[in-house]
Amino acid sequence: MAGKFEIKAGKTGKFRFNLKASNGQIILTSEAYESRSAAVKGITSVKKNAGNDKRFERKTAKDGSPYFVMKAANGEPIGKSEMYKTAKSMENGVASVGKHAPEAPVVDADAKPAAKPAAKPAAKAAAKPAAKPAAKAAAKPAAKKAPAKKAAPKKAAKK
Repeated sequence: MAGKFEIKAGKTGKFRFNLKASNGQIILTSEAYESRSAAVKGITSVKKNAGNDKRFERKTAKDGSPYFVMKAANGEPIGKSEMYKTAKSMENGVASVGKHAPEAPVVDADAKPAAKPAAKPAAKAAAKPAAKPAAKAAAKPAAKKAPAKKAAPKKAAKK
């Protein structure tokens, strides 16, 4: 499975994207964008700059955790990584962006999967039980079927 970009709208109405590795882990989370089209432009920038090590600013959080910030050619931040336990793990994250971003497809995380029509399974389910008894009845020889008994006429009671 290849990496992918997922775009979604936040509660504030702004858009963000995540770059996910082939194992589903989030490698990079974008800044907030005012529109979906601006987020797509951000993805284009990540794809373009992913192979340029100069675009990755290595940082250390207050708790000592290493992370990186990816910047566009104009110096503006595009996104940042998760907090890593070691500098080596962070460098693996940078390499993962370079590996996955250039060819990663863009997926709309807000889009709902297309629902399968409910009529098809119901129609198949209804057709199968009806077909089986008819097929069984046709397969039975006619001699084995008992003729329906006619009710005998009632005799008038004698007085």
